[in-house]
Amino acid sequence: MKFIIDEDLSPRVARYLCQEYCFDAIAVRDRGLLGATDTEVLEYAFNEDRILVTANIRDFEKLANAAEIHAGIVLMLDGDLRAAEQIELMVEIVRVLQVEIAAGKDLVNRVLYISTAGTARFENIPD
Repeated sequence: MKFIIDEDLSPRVARYLCQEYCFDAIAVRDRGLLGATDTEVLEYAFNEDRILVTANIRDFEKLANAAEIHAGIVLMLDGDLRAAEQIELMVEIVRVLQVEIAAGKDLVNRVLYISTAGTARFENIPD
């Protein structure tokens, strides 16, 4: 799996994914995208075939609905988490995504909504 971590989350999340899972994970700020528009970030994610992880639900739901195609988006429903809590939630995200992939499902045009309470649901956006 390849990830891009939005600027509203700690870049430590990307480093954790690289170190603990050997995933190809980058932070927006490490790619010169700090301050880029959400549209630019989503386009970058698509061009690099990366799953975007963000807590910016409102804006990225709109963009996903308007996009013809995207590589997948993970929306953390709890946006004000400390870095350590974001990493804990990312561990659960990885587990959920691994189950999906093992079942032969990819994340293209799918959004995963996940909370610290353990709720996770997928939606096809756009339909």
